[in-house]
Amino acid sequence: MKNLAVEFDGLNELIYVSDRESYELLYLNKCGLQVFGYDNFEQVKGKKCYEVLQGRTEPCDFCNNDLLTEDSYYEWERDNEIADGHFLLKDKLVDWDGNGRLVRLEIALDVTKSTREKKKLQETLDREQEVLECIRMMHSSVDVDVAIQNTLKVMGEYLYSERTYIFEIYGSLMDNTYEWCAPGVEPQINNLKDVPVSDIRRWMAYFEKGESVIIKDLEELKESEPREYEKLHLQNIHSLVTVPLIENDAVMGFFGVDNPPVQDLENTTAILNILAYFFQTLISRNRMADRLQQLSFTDGLTGAMNRNAFIRDITPPLPDKGYGWGVIFVDVNGLKETNDQYGHVAGDELLIRTYQKISSVFGNAARYRTGGDEFVILCQDLGQEEFLEKAAQLKCIFREENGDIAAVGVNWTQKGNSLQQAINEAENLMYQDKKNFYSVLEASGEEEPERIRFKTDELQKEPLQGNTLDILEEAQIKQVSQEMLHLYFEKQDVERLLRYMDESFVWADEEHPRVYGRKEAEGYFIRMADAMAGCMIRNLEQYTRKLSEDTWLCCNWCYLDRFDRLGHLVRRPFNDSMIFKKKKSGEFSCYFSHVSRKALSEMDEKSEIKDPEVN
Repeated sequence: MKNLAVEFDGLNELIYVSDRESYELLYLNKCGLQVFGYDNFEQVKGKKCYEVLQGRTEPCDFCNNDLLTEDSYYEWERDNEIADGHFLLKDKLVDWDGNGRLVRLEIALDVTKSTREKKKLQETLDREQEVLECIRMMHSSVDVDVAIQNTLKVMGEYLYSERTYIFEIYGSLMDNTYEWCAPGVEPQINNLKDVPVSDIRRWMAYFEKGESVIIKDLEELKESEPREYEKLHLQNIHSLVTVPLIENDAVMGFFGVDNPPVQDLENTTAILNILAYFFQTLISRNRMADRLQQLSFTDGLTGAMNRNAFIRDITPPLPDKGYGWGVIFVDVNGLKETNDQYGHVAGDELLIRTYQKISSVFGNAARYRTGGDEFVILCQDLGQEEFLEKAAQLKCIFREENGDIAAVGVNWTQKGNSLQQAINEAENLMYQDKKNFYSVLEASGEEEPERIRFKTDELQKEPLQGNTLDILEEAQIKQVSQEMLHLYFEKQDVERLLRYMDESFVWADEEHPRVYGRKEAEGYFIRMADAMAGCMIRNLEQYTRKLSEDTWLCCNWCYLDRFDRLGHLVRRPFNDSMIFKKKKSGEFSCYFSHVSRKALSEMDEKSEIKDPEVN
């Protein structure tokens, strides 16, 4: 054992060896020397263990040498005043020199921090039995909303406050989602929806550091924070405590108490900090359940309910509201050919547009995407006449605004009849309409102009203005615009970016009252490319409009995210507008762009907004 002792110097645990008869300290590893303030073992050599480790002049009254054996460790815990800590101890007898001399070996693990935290938490829970009961209740209730509401009530009453509440943050907005009010206190929950997070900018600075916000006297903020004072004063708040709800190092909301007794704010804060973790867990669980519900019953592309939801609602069927049932079966003709000819982006755009048209007429009905190109509408809130009028309106929209590429089957069944039978009949009618789509109708006479139904493989050959070609071109414009942003901000590939710019390309910005040519734009983008390294495009939104037969406008709004030198995420808003023209080859080139140069320059800490001619 003596030969192995030096191996203990590399361990983080405190380890020592002492003679069990004379108490002479035979070994103390480096960790132990540091804890007790020594540089080397020579400084303690020959001293008694109780002198060095306990600061005593005689053996410790709690010494357990007589309990130690060679076979197993004796485990116990003990505070040490000299080390100012609490240690988990493991002791046993070992052969020190190989000649049968049994000595005491002790391994001490410093558990001060965890023990003190445990003790502090236990003391709080012991004092506040109501809190312990709340935690138990929160995790024993199946209904999360009920559990949270009951807990807010118990906490509000226990803390003698007027209002307890939870806010949840969704991007740049937040909602008051849960609230309890004492008798006679006016509820605020309905007035606190879609509140800008910027309204609590001061609080967020604390929340992001995991700290609470405590207002002992609102009047103290009247001069320094007038806007905050005004908002809280209108809610009759004179004191409050709020603590952050944090998930994955991000603030997801906060939990607060209004007007608790000022003299008990410290205790209130401690209790809220304890409960915050449990509230965060419940809310996260609720959000996850909602998300799973959404994923299970929502089509991710269009936002319609999916086939799972359709089957759920027809087996057994939704309750009849007394009007009967209106059923519409919609099939997007030629989706496969569209995907093959123009790509899946165009096909997706076609499906999205089709669903938007359905929603524009039947926004209050149950709308499902039941297959790749099939939609079903179940309407139970309209009478037969109104339903049929709306169905005719939808057919007209498909025919005139969507290139007549959706086959539609419409059926109405009276109250009490089989919903499944009505669905089957609507599907059969849709297939009949689909057959008509693939037929070519001959001219019926001079007075009636020739009507042609185009097969999908002929769509690109016919000028269907405002119809199918517009949808396909719009998808192409969005894709090209998105690719240009991707190449510059995320790839810094200026060479490929320039391929999308026409030779006559011109560029303008919000800072200078003039336009720049392609060469000037090229120089600026190349110079700024390095500053874009590490950028990530987030929350891209696009707006497009056809300006003429071969010209499109595309506006882009997004955020540019990047980590700074300290590892903090920096988010900058960015927007631009581009005009594209179709070339003879059928491809689109960018002829004009209005760029937010201020946003670009903000991404480069050293850059200034300068005229390209000066650079």
